[in-house]
Amino acid sequence: MSRLVDRVLDRFVPKADASACSGNYFCNAAGHPGYWFRFCCVDSGCDWTYIRGC
Repeated sequence: MSRLVDRVLDRFVPKADASACSGNYFCNAAGHPGYWFRFCCVDSGCDWTYIRGC
């Protein structure tokens, strides 16, 4: 019965995005001068994600 409920919920409840990134952008993050980064966490772990040069 619970598997049926899970299947119904899967259809109607939107899935969360696989990655969770901070809303803030950082220039010179993680020791990389001249670039914008933001901190993102995904299934494999958390890391600074390159956005663009600043």
